[in-house]
Amino acid sequence: MKSLPISKTLRKRINPAIVMLLGYLAVIGVGTALLMLPISHSVHQVSFLTALFTSTSATSVTGLVVVDTVQTWTVFGRIVILCLMQIGALGFMSFTTIFFFIMGRRIGLSQRLLIIQSINLHDIQGAIRLIRHVLVGTMMFQGLGAIALWIRFIPRYGLLNGLGMGIFHSVAAFANAGFDLFGYDYPLTGLTSHKGDGFIVITIMVLALIGGLGFFVWEDLLQSRFRFRKLHLHSKLVLTTSFWLILVGWVFFYVAERNNAYTIGEMGISRAMVVSLFQTITPRSSGFSVVSQGQLLGVTRMIVMILMLIGGSTGSSAGGIKNVTVGILFLSAINYFRGKARLSVYGRSIPTSQIKSALAITTMVLCVTLAGSVTIALIQPDIPFSAVLFETISAIATCGLSHGITGFLAPVSQVLIILFMFFGRVGIMTLGMAAFLKHNAVEKTKYPDTWVMMG
Repeated sequence: MKSLPISKTLRKRINPAIVMLLGYLAVIGVGTALLMLPISHSVHQVSFLTALFTSTSATSVTGLVVVDTVQTWTVFGRIVILCLMQIGALGFMSFTTIFFFIMGRRIGLSQRLLIIQSINLHDIQGAIRLIRHVLVGTMMFQGLGAIALWIRFIPRYGLLNGLGMGIFHSVAAFANAGFDLFGYDYPLTGLTSHKGDGFIVITIMVLALIGGLGFFVWEDLLQSRFRFRKLHLHSKLVLTTSFWLILVGWVFFYVAERNNAYTIGEMGISRAMVVSLFQTITPRSSGFSVVSQGQLLGVTRMIVMILMLIGGSTGSSAGGIKNVTVGILFLSAINYFRGKARLSVYGRSIPTSQIKSALAITTMVLCVTLAGSVTIALIQPDIPFSAVLFETISAIATCGLSHGITGFLAPVSQVLIILFMFFGRVGIMTLGMAAFLKHNAVEKTKYPDTWVMMG
């Protein structure tokens, strides 16, 4: 797929980062206003902060909540949350493209630039065709998931309510959003109430995995007819890093938690293996959980936090630093100690500018995570720092897994979590976009080289 050059004039005339920033702010604002309407909530009153937190969490496809979704929001409120998750998953500009299609308007070069940036692609050629395939593929996977879950939910929730449950959880799983409606019996139980139902667990896991692969990977797999050697380098890196992260995480979780009676210790081997696989995939941004995160062993929680930070794939609904970014850094480190000047993967060389971009994005995310965790810990010293760190990483990585402290956060801490969720969805994409648009910047001044001591 050959990339078409983007002129400097077009770059100056359109700032995709600003457009995306304002777009997501507008969506969050509208969502907040709708959730504050009396028709949206079943409780007597919902505060502005609660509505803002929920709207931001849904738009950023995170899944952290301060109130139980099913016990707080009415059917209308849940539909609002569902729409926010869908917009957040596909990207603001992807949704705008739908209206262009409906209105029959021609999509110009400037709109195409905004579209490809909204889904983290750097190739204008074929962007509209890709968006069409994304929309069709999203509706197909979510539709199949909704039907499968609906059939399973009918005996417990009834025909009509079961359909609503199926649609909501199919969209939430595919969007890697993590919202659930399982709090009928006890609030904030999550998927733990259905951890014994392998069909539901596997369906949600598969939807989350497909949604986290990325739109470009779907297209590439179809065009290559699922032949690995014909895939683009990006798709190869996504599939390779995803495979190893899932395999290593799966084995580690099972071995570490096998004797923990509060998680998988009392399960049979097959069920424990399924739960372990689910708990390895879900930290990569989906946010669903079949075991309580607070009951995991300390070393397991550390691995979960690492998986949350890594996240899913570029161009997907998943958050985090992204697996390709981490994969490039890992391979660069190996390449450096092997004494090679250039990084080569699958017969292709990775430009030094991309390695620098990966390092810059990772460094920025780690700094924000550390600063945010320390700030919240200083505001609320009664909460263990490990729980604060877990919650902060979950927000920045737009994962949605919780240590159980979200509802107990002070208003100031909730505002910080809102900012972290927004940064995780828009800020990381903006960093990647800035690196893409500016990697050819010319340095006007060049200073002499020198060496500093390291290590």
